[in-house]
Amino acid sequence: MLALFYLAVSAPLLARNLAFLLWELAGILIVISGLIGLNWKSFSVFPEPRPDGKLITTGIYAFIRHPMYAGILAITSVLVLDFPSWPRAVVLLILTIVFLVKIQKEERWLATQYPESKDWRAKTDRLIPFLW
Repeated sequence: MLALFYLAVSAPLLARNLAFLLWELAGILIVISGLIGLNWKSFSVFPEPRPDGKLITTGIYAFIRHPMYAGILAITSVLVLDFPSWPRAVVLLILTIVFLVKIQKEERWLATQYPESKDWRAKTDRLIPFLW
């Protein structure tokens, strides 16, 4: 959370370059799609699934398993690339590592709570459709 705050206040929030701005807007849309795709019983800021939650495999979740992480990384990447500095790059690297660790934990918990998630994981990518 501190990493996001730092990136938000250490430079402008909107990209100067049109290509970066479109990338940033795509990240925002990915985050929103992820939020809309979840029902309130499944949403949590913590990687461990809620006991009363449900595995969501439709909408954007049919293409990528972690759209909110993907969207946030797209947005923050633009913020660093458009307004680069070593401290901002280090913060982005730390944020990426934190998300990758959370993804690993989250997927283990999902596999335990939802055995049917194995099929979903086999046909969807983690963060980048058709790549990873």
